[in-house]
Amino acid sequence: MGLYRSVANAVGTREALELAHRLAVWHDGMVVHQRRAGSVRGPLCEDDCPHEEAATLWSEALDVYQERAHELRFLRTHGMASYREAMHRAVAARL
Repeated sequence: MGLYRSVANAVGTREALELAHRLAVWHDGMVVHQRRAGSVRGPLCEDDCPHEEAATLWSEALDVYQERAHELRFLRTHGMASYREAMHRAVAARL
């Protein structure tokens, strides 16, 4: 995906370029997954679905790309949603 590579090139590190490749692979998988299962984690999701990776990848993008990470709207949207869902599950498990 061009946007991930563009942000990585602007950052200019090897780590940024490696992350861009992983983000592009995740993005393609997430699009396919959404067509089948929907945009929110639900009953059609498996444990290793792209929703699970989103929060981790978003956090990593923030670390590597810093402020430029906010340009990655698709990742940001899914990463933040996955993080919120994980927090809700953790709270519910404690109750």
